[in-house]
Amino acid sequence: MIYINSFLANLAFYIVLIACCLFAPILFFLPKKHMLGIIHFQSVHTRISLKLFANLEIEYRGLENIPKERKYLIASKHQSLAEAIFLNDAIETPSIIAKKQLLLIPVVGLCFKKANFIYVDRRKGETNIQAMVNSAKRSMDADPRPLLIFPEGTRTPIGVKRPYKYGVTALYDGLNIPCLPVAINCGYFWSRRRFLRYPGRMVIEFLKPIEAGLEKEVFTKKLYDVIENKSDDLLSEARINFPK
Repeated sequence: MIYINSFLANLAFYIVLIACCLFAPILFFLPKKHMLGIIHFQSVHTRISLKLFANLEIEYRGLENIPKERKYLIASKHQSLAEAIFLNDAIETPSIIAKKQLLLIPVVGLCFKKANFIYVDRRKGETNIQAMVNSAKRSMDADPRPLLIFPEGTRTPIGVKRPYKYGVTALYDGLNIPCLPVAINCGYFWSRRRFLRYPGRMVIEFLKPIEAGLEKEVFTKKLYDVIENKSDDLLSEARINFPK
């Protein structure tokens, strides 16, 4: 039965995704809020279809920890596509960092550009890290929005530990803004590069923000410890409540 349920959940996801991609070019000529709206719609639809077809729910915890101001960094554990989708549901219009080359991809590039996502724009004498921080700073000054980054740099299978990339520390230090750590257990139910969607309850938990101004080494260790420890707790909880 899980194969049928997973097939239906995947089918619903990709049908709506393709429909959104076909509709997106029209939104390029409308105000930015419409493009952000269709991105949010995809998140909401995925949440509903997973519950309907796969009996898989998403729970947000620690919503009270989300800063009220618009300028802050979101650093999330990354295990699957799920958290990338649902953070666009729980957080109001977050921005993300993307490679400049993604702007060249048909439709995707239009969406990213219209949504005013941040991409690395290297200028003379700048390293990739400098370019990323400077691009983020210019974008946040012009359009204050929370900035989402996945410190691991790629999706990490559950149970695997990877050191965090320097980019998150560079952004925290260069932008001088607080950082909102996010712990998850999504990979237990929705694994990277896997077809199956296991029934249960995925948890995305927003932890207490890390204040701006800490020494870089102190920040990096604190961020890693709080995210990894809480994600381990959430994984243990999932294994107990929803054994496979």
